[in-house]
Amino acid sequence: MPVFNIQRDRIGKVEILRTQGYLDDRGGEIFKTSCEEVLSAGSILFVFNFKGTPVINSTGLSMLLEMIVKIIDYKNGKVAFAGLSKITKAALQMAGVLTLVDEFETEELAASAISSEIS
Repeated sequence: MPVFNIQRDRIGKVEILRTQGYLDDRGGEIFKTSCEEVLSAGSILFVFNFKGTPVINSTGLSMLLEMIVKIIDYKNGKVAFAGLSKITKAALQMAGVLTLVDEFETEELAASAISSEIS
C-alpha cells in the first residue's frame, strides 16, 4: 500500500481532506495532524473523502473517531464522508461512526449538505 498522504482543498467554507493510502497508526497520526492544523485555522466544516483509502484499521479508526468528536462536540462543527469503499463503510458502521456522520456519493454533495446545516 502506498505511503499515506492527504490532499487538502476547499469548497466554500468546507475543508475537504482527500486521503490516499492505508489509514493505520502512521496514517492516523498524519490524518490527526492535518485535522488539527485546519481546526486551529478556524475551520469547523469537514468532508473526509476516503476514495483513496480502501482500508482503515482499528488504530486509524480510533484516531478518526477522536477527530470527529473534537470537531462535532468541542468545536460545534460538522463532518461528512465521501468515497467510502465497502470495507471502510462496514468498519465505520460496526464502530457506530455512521450514526454521527453522514455519507454522500460525492464530496460536492457532502459539502453542500453540511454547509446548509450551518447557514
